[in-house]
Amino acid sequence: MNFRLLEYIVAIEKYGTMTGAARKFFITPSALNQQLLKLEDTLGTPLFTRARRRLIPTAAGEVYLRSARQILSIWQATSSELQDLTDCTTGTYRIGLTYDHGSEIFARIYPDFHREYPQITMRCYQLLSAELMKMLVDGDLDMAFLLCGKPESWQNIEYLPLSSENLLLGLPGNHPLAPTPNRGDIPVFAPDLAQLKDDSFALTLEKSTMRQQLINPIFESAGFTPNIMVESSFNSFLEKLTAGGLCNTIIPQSRIHNHKDIAWFYLPGSPRFHFGVGHVRGYRLNAALQYFIELAGVYAKKHLDFPAPDAPLLKNASRGTSRRPDGHKAGSSAAGHSSA
Repeated sequence: MNFRLLEYIVAIEKYGTMTGAARKFFITPSALNQQLLKLEDTLGTPLFTRARRRLIPTAAGEVYLRSARQILSIWQATSSELQDLTDCTTGTYRIGLTYDHGSEIFARIYPDFHREYPQITMRCYQLLSAELMKMLVDGDLDMAFLLCGKPESWQNIEYLPLSSENLLLGLPGNHPLAPTPNRGDIPVFAPDLAQLKDDSFALTLEKSTMRQQLINPIFESAGFTPNIMVESSFNSFLEKLTAGGLCNTIIPQSRIHNHKDIAWFYLPGSPRFHFGVGHVRGYRLNAALQYFIELAGVYAKKHLDFPAPDAPLLKNASRGTSRRPDGHKAGSSAAGHSSA
């Protein structure tokens, strides 16, 4: 069976043009068009029609595409299982990385993975979670590190959780609402966020999963739209701006490094941010990829996993007394949970 021909037809439907599909396989559009015409002649029916400069599958094309995707999925699972049976340790895998968490964890665990599988190549793509998910669904990635607030909402992605953490509000140490003395390593509960409506904020990108699923709803509940000074996908940059007294920020707890110049607060509702590995449903992970995920899980649990504030902490916060998840009062000498 000609699996490459199946991939050609799936790509034509995905990109909608010969040019876009041909670029994926490093061939000319005319060469790809000849492959399609030859297949249509063999089948005795057209698979695509041209409408407004875009190729649209016909009814026969939809049938062919459905079967093509099923066959390619079965072939991927079969190849993966055969690799495990023959102890195959070669190949190239396409891995998606989020800007902070994914990049950090890959840099930390890849040396160990490479020692175990020196003949395996990993081609990495660094993007936002939403963009990585699209690449997964389109078949352009084997798996990806993903960040999200609601992993249960994903329908086409198999999600393997690695860690969870809190989103924290950071205020400059000289902010009127910052506790005195400032113990930034021990988060306390935030005041009424409406008191910050005239402040400036440095936040992650508007199109990011964190903004869409978690941060924007926080401000909506507080009844105001934040004055955004800077948007960036790099949490270290957001933290530095806040440390300089220029603005407030909201970042994941594992990204916090400055406890001296910033006062950190738990947010209303204690929003949780999740980190894990995703792949398309039906994709079979071979032994090498499973080992890679195992390494990622060990690192994530140690460095990226933070407990949620418990119910007693919430009640104490409403009375004006904040407690940490380990039971110590805010301002005590107990050490904070650090990812350093």
